[in-house]
Amino acid sequence: MIRIMKLQDSGRRLPALCLFLMLLSILLPAGCKERETSSATGVQVKSSAKSDSRRVGYVASPLLGPLYAAGTAERRWETVRFGTAGDVGYALIAGEIDAGFVETEKALELLKAPGGETLKIVGAVQFPYGATLVVRKDLKLRLTDLAGRHIAALEPDCIINHQFNTDARRLGLDPKKIRYSYMPFDQMLPALESKSIDGALVKAAYAVLAEFQGHKVIYQNWDIDAGGDECCPASIAQTEYFLVVREQAPEKVKPLVEALTAAGDLPPSKIREAVSQQLGYPKEALEQFPVAAFAVVSDEQRKLLGEKRCLILH
Repeated sequence: MIRIMKLQDSGRRLPALCLFLMLLSILLPAGCKERETSSATGVQVKSSAKSDSRRVGYVASPLLGPLYAAGTAERRWETVRFGTAGDVGYALIAGEIDAGFVETEKALELLKAPGGETLKIVGAVQFPYGATLVVRKDLKLRLTDLAGRHIAALEPDCIINHQFNTDARRLGLDPKKIRYSYMPFDQMLPALESKSIDGALVKAAYAVLAEFQGHKVIYQNWDIDAGGDECCPASIAQTEYFLVVREQAPEKVKPLVEALTAAGDLPPSKIREAVSQQLGYPKEALEQFPVAAFAVVSDEQRKLLGEKRCLILH
């Protein structure tokens, strides 16, 4: 299904001499960053958990609906909100939390960082693939207005690009007239924010994040499958976060994994409601997208990551 959208108006600072310099240089874009502070520990902690609770780190994201919706009544964990994935990784290695949600590529880097050998991946938050074009929040552009505009894409031979170019030609736009720059998905939203590009051709999960920042979706095609080319292997392309746990804490996080898995049986409206309540994001804006789901680590992911880097809870 192709959708062409009409435009709408839409602490504590870590010490300068960090103990894990190499870890932070991998996970943080530039130097040590502050965590969001609202408690003595320098992070935002949900206090509704029981006294024997485990600590689970995360960053605010509309893609973590399964976490927000999981077992809210009887949960035995407390959620600890961090400002960046780097802070989640630092806290995992330092033993400040028992588990944490880390973006896919950064989680893979985290496993290779000093101290990362003590961490394992137990599951993944996944989101349907899809091809999506978002344009900068300050621009009023339609699909046919993109000639001469600067658009970011993953790489020339990616299945998303092929699908978009096919659809663009059919809808009256010559894709050869678009000025493409190629970069990883996670660099596209900062480029939009800095006005370095006019738009970005992204997988659907990044479109959710772009709308969360106020940018506009003008094209979507859900009739596209991950894994259609080497740049987008299905086991990684549809994974937005890995749930990373400390090797010493597998049984501690078992109730969390069970609750996350059970959240998959909830109606999508309940997941959207949980995201809206957690982040203040309008439910109406979420309705144009599917919802994320949690799954334990798959056989394909275990082959890719290595059996020793994954944990299967029984």
